[in-house]
Amino acid sequence: MPVATPILTPRLILRPPAAKDAALIFSRYAGDPEVTRFVGWSRHASIHDTAAFLEFSASEWTRWAVGPLLIESRSDGSILGSTGLAFETPTQASTGYVLARDAWGFGYASEALTAVVALAKTVAMTRLYALCHPSHSASVRVLERGGFLCEGLLNKQLIFPNLCDSPQNVASYAYPLDPRRRP
Repeated sequence: MPVATPILTPRLILRPPAAKDAALIFSRYAGDPEVTRFVGWSRHASIHDTAAFLEFSASEWTRWAVGPLLIESRSDGSILGSTGLAFETPTQASTGYVLARDAWGFGYASEALTAVVALAKTVAMTRLYALCHPSHSASVRVLERGGFLCEGLLNKQLIFPNLCDSPQNVASYAYPLDPRRRP
């Protein structure tokens, strides 16, 4: 059963993306080379790529309890970026976040991550993790401040398609959902 949305934080609204959001998703973050530099998905070259993401998002929400979430400002409703949970099994998912350039440096990633961790705790998850390029120091800080523990560096395990075509090292972080089970 899908979780109740929207999810409200002091400054943010997290909600599933909808078809009406395509142009703003593309222009605010998904098509921006600087914003997408360290993400694990290919930068959107056109609005058609964003439409494909929206179809994927809808299928994830149909299949699992939750899926991708847009991050909006509570003060003006502007789209700031996205986050969410990407399930691999009913009890294991990864998370991440991406923010438009003008939303960097305000603590929105930390606030959204805190909300996603709280959400993960409500859907009977046993493992929540995030992968991060080790050079992306801002993202590393967000994960560590959010209570994620570094599991280690995976050697040449992930292609960051907007950075280069060869597998790169990736830092693996996990959130200790069960205090008896540390990563």
